[in-house]
Amino acid sequence: MTQVQILLASWAFLTFLVILLGFAALYTRKKSISLELPAFMNLSLATAAIISSCSLIYRAITVKELENLLGFDIVTLYLGAIAVIWLSFQQIWQIFKL
Repeated sequence: MTQVQILLASWAFLTFLVILLGFAALYTRKKSISLELPAFMNLSLATAAIISSCSLIYRAITVKELENLLGFDIVTLYLGAIAVIWLSFQQIWQIFKL
């Protein structure tokens, strides 16, 4: 598998897992279970952002040329990727209102 295929499979799996866990949490709390198209699109974008940011962090750690190019600014790259992950989790939380 190529790296793009791995990332796409990871995105699809994470999206499915988040929907499954969200519906399970709503079901156990006896709340109505529905997922409108705008909420699904937001959820898909949030999971894609999580996968993309994790990939960016992995590349920043493993690619020495990137570290040489950015120098100390690589810390900003890490913090930006972590911020995207954090905001994506917040968006997912808001969709299911857990």
